[in-house]
Amino acid sequence: MQQQSGPVLRDIHVPHVSMWWPLAPGWWALIALLVVACIVAVLAWRRRAARRRRADAVVAELRAARERYATDGDAAAFAAAASQLLRRVARLRDPRSVTSSGDDWRRVLATQAPRVAVDRLVALDGTMYRPKAELDVAATARDAEAWVRAAMRRTSRVPA
Repeated sequence: MQQQSGPVLRDIHVPHVSMWWPLAPGWWALIALLVVACIVAVLAWRRRAARRRRADAVVAELRAARERYATDGDAAAFAAAASQLLRRVARLRDPRSVTSSGDDWRRVLATQAPRVAVDRLVALDGTMYRPKAELDVAATARDAEAWVRAAMRRTSRVPA
């Protein structure tokens, strides 16, 4: 017999460990981060969809006013309806805008939707009180719709 020079060793048996379980702590952190990111994305998507629905509702009211103008030809009534809608949207971001007129109203309109031309929109306040109002309804409705969509897209509030 041959003499052994060291201890007798047995073969190593590796226990069966699933590839997926148990996960290392880094994987749990990554999964938690992904869940939080998904929740934030869903909430942001829902807020954006709700904002878009509100803007679509306001634009639908504006289009209804334009259709009423097409049937009755009353530019003053269209101007009053459009002005009321603009003030309602402006009030969402700046409650003080309801009482604005003239240059203050122009500033409010320009501040809330900086890339939209506001000249026709400012003229609505004077037009609605004229018995024979001259108004380019199609262009004004386009400007008002663009302003509403731009103003409702911006979410930050004007400081009080």
